[in-house]
Amino acid sequence: MRYFRYSLLFAFGIGLTLVGLTFIIYFQLHRGSDPTLIKVTFSLIGLGVPLAVLGIAGMFGYVKYSKVTGISGFILCILAILSFLSLYPERWIYPNISLVATAYALGLILVLGGLFAEVVQKIVESRMTEVKTAKTAEVNLEEIDRGFIEPVKIPEPEITIKDVNVKVEFSRPIERIGKVVKVKDNVDYDANILSRVREGKLEVRVKDEEISEISKILKSMEERMKKD
Repeated sequence: MRYFRYSLLFAFGIGLTLVGLTFIIYFQLHRGSDPTLIKVTFSLIGLGVPLAVLGIAGMFGYVKYSKVTGISGFILCILAILSFLSLYPERWIYPNISLVATAYALGLILVLGGLFAEVVQKIVESRMTEVKTAKTAEVNLEEIDRGFIEPVKIPEPEITIKDVNVKVEFSRPIERIGKVVKVKDNVDYDANILSRVREGKLEVRVKDEEISEISKILKSMEERMKKD
């Protein structure tokens, strides 16, 4: 309904303007033409132009901010046209001509200015919306990229050793006469640990590198004991 109303207003304004221009061409109006014909002609044009502008603003939805300025400008144009009809031709002299022309021009500026301001406002709002949408899309893409690129932490494999038969033979200590060297070690503690592992009472979780290190230590201990 809104589009129909404003499109009808636009068509009516364009029609009045075209009729006025047709009168000018057809009757070849000039300063000495019939005053009544001049009044009708310029009244049609003066009324049709602001009506067409208001119709354009309404059809495109530019009435949120420019409605007040548009209506104010249109009323000012009407007052200027009425003043022209009352003053022409007897009192159509300076300064009446300047006052009426200024009032009509100001009214037309308000109508056109309101439409221009509304168009600029719409463009700014659409640009701001596009910028916000673009920023939101960038943030979403960054989150998606993080979700795909973020490395997955894979736990290091653990090797469980159960029922390991560890046999360590300790040779009897050889008594030597002479210089006695005391070496502090944890043989008893290590033997106890190995015994518990052998009996299955202790579960050892080690990595491959640690298994190799333990094997080296056991071989070293066995070689030392054989030498002693």
